[in-house]
Amino acid sequence: MAMCLYPEAQKKAQAELDNVLGGRLPEFNDRPNLPYINAMVKESMRWQLVLPLGVVHMCTNGDEYDGYYIPKGTIVIGNAWTILHDSEVFENPYTYNPDRYLKDGKIDPTVRDPSVASFGFGRRICPGRFFSDNSLFSIIAHVLAVYDIRPGLDNNGKEIEIKPEMTGGSLSYPERFACRITPRSKEAEDLINNSGLLMD
Repeated sequence: MAMCLYPEAQKKAQAELDNVLGGRLPEFNDRPNLPYINAMVKESMRWQLVLPLGVVHMCTNGDEYDGYYIPKGTIVIGNAWTILHDSEVFENPYTYNPDRYLKDGKIDPTVRDPSVASFGFGRRICPGRFFSDNSLFSIIAHVLAVYDIRPGLDNNGKEIEIKPEMTGGSLSYPERFACRITPRSKEAEDLINNSGLLMD
């Protein structure tokens, strides 16, 4: 969805991939040389969270936080959505903007990393967060290396307007939208066909 709504981000990512990869598919050891792709991973985790309210927790003991007493047995919900859409931390928080994580062509460590909220908190933080981060990197890098993602076309051949609508509830994902995913070039198509990743 983000690539349809923000084609300039897709173009920047593809330019970086083309420059670093030189006509091959990405590998994990390319990651340090792909700062824009890494920024896309961060922004993808921040922009539209899969679990906007995280996982519900319960206090096993009474506690105090910021002057508030929290009794034992209290249900606590960490609102990751609000944390990662705080306009005092993220300028234009509803805009998909990987550049917010970059400074001088590198990841800016002063920008809040979305993993502080997107994977939960404390001792109960998601144990699969590193797998998820690496998977997201691999998916973004591989897909954008060989495909263009554009809005779908209506019966008159005009692009269909896409609205960034997500499902509600504890698990959030994009509402259905029409898009076109096409090989970027003949060379990209050959890479896809010769990658061994396609199934008959």
